[in-house]
Amino acid sequence: TFNCSNEIFNNTHRLIVNAMKSNMHAVFTDCPHREKLGWLEQVHLNGPGLFYNFNLSTFAQKIMQDIRDSQLENGLVPDISPEYVIFDDGFRDSPEWGSASVIMPFMYYEFYGDSSLIVEYYDVMKKYVDYLSSTATNNIVSHGLGDWCDYRENEPYGVSHNTPVPLSASAHYYMVVDYLAQAAEIIGNKEDQKYYSDLRNEVKDAFNREFFNVEDKFYGTNSQASNSMPLFAGIVEPENIKAVLQHLVKNIEERGYRLSTGDVGNRYLFQTLADNGLNEVMYKMHNHEEVPGYGFQLQFGATTLTELWDPRAGASWNHFMMGQIEEWFFKSLAGIRSEGNSGFKEIIFAPQPVGDLKFVEASYETQYGKIVVDWKKQDGVFTLNVTVPVNCTAKIYLPNDTQYKSVGSGKHTFVKQ
Repeated sequence: TFNCSNEIFNNTHRLIVNAMKSNMHAVFTDCPHREKLGWLEQVHLNGPGLFYNFNLSTFAQKIMQDIRDSQLENGLVPDISPEYVIFDDGFRDSPEWGSASVIMPFMYYEFYGDSSLIVEYYDVMKKYVDYLSSTATNNIVSHGLGDWCDYRENEPYGVSHNTPVPLSASAHYYMVVDYLAQAAEIIGNKEDQKYYSDLRNEVKDAFNREFFNVEDKFYGTNSQASNSMPLFAGIVEPENIKAVLQHLVKNIEERGYRLSTGDVGNRYLFQTLADNGLNEVMYKMHNHEEVPGYGFQLQFGATTLTELWDPRAGASWNHFMMGQIEEWFFKSLAGIRSEGNSGFKEIIFAPQPVGDLKFVEASYETQYGKIVVDWKKQDGVFTLNVTVPVNCTAKIYLPNDTQYKSVGSGKHTFVKQ
């Protein structure tokens, strides 16, 4: 559950969850009325939002089996799984979609503390990474759809307008190589661990050579997705992180705190801002009713999330692919996250009282019981109430604190002036 003092956020949450439910029947479909196909990018780009709202302990296993069944002999994981229709070009082979085969098992590990999908589907993951390697030229992957349905005024929706397709494809190539090196360590395959760790470094170097503007210190076209993808993935060299972040924020400010990302770029933009303490920027980006944004859709009577930032463009009115803000609602505003891959047996509470938010109430049903958070800000006093499930522990980070308080199971209250 999620509820707060901001009605745009509450209604956005409602739209997204309704769209998720509508598209959650044996396969995570794109829409329940038109294509009804399991486009895989949703599974990982909206993965945390799905995990926070639903019990996917068996559904995720089914998705991975579908991916195994759909994988081609050469290692390609098609954009849709099951592959009921064979498409052409990027609609069959886009790294942002196929990457679900590698990223999903790690999300499962984070939320459930269970590495079994990494072990069971290691061969699938490895075959897909090796397939991407076979398509690369000098460690750069250049095919796919890129930041699908990104926003540019008066432009038709579709393949990325604002961000180079090779930048998006290569960022995902780096991420899956990175995950595979970690997977090799988990299963104890030292030979693969070394090989893919070395490859990870080579891909990182190639990415920076190809896409980083050394003089001006931004990536690609300096679009929001161009800069947030390498920041999120850990590709940016430490000495350049501050400058790249500054370019990202400047772009947002110049657009009047409006986003330009789409289906793929959203998660990386939102989480890059949150991970770097820029939640106030996130708040301004979404607390409005103009296009592009979630608030805009609500003015048209939408009850489920629409496919495009501007629902008047004539696409589906029941898609959850743009719903990546759910992760921010739970992980940042409510501050509920798992420590490491403990599956929420070890919890971190780090709520972010940003903007003019007066309160946030949220809950998440873990394997161990229900986590509950409610905080309020009144007359300059911040009050946080948390419930920690039985046999679990938690670290409490009050706003702007770097030191945490440790607690065990039960109900706890904290006050900060």
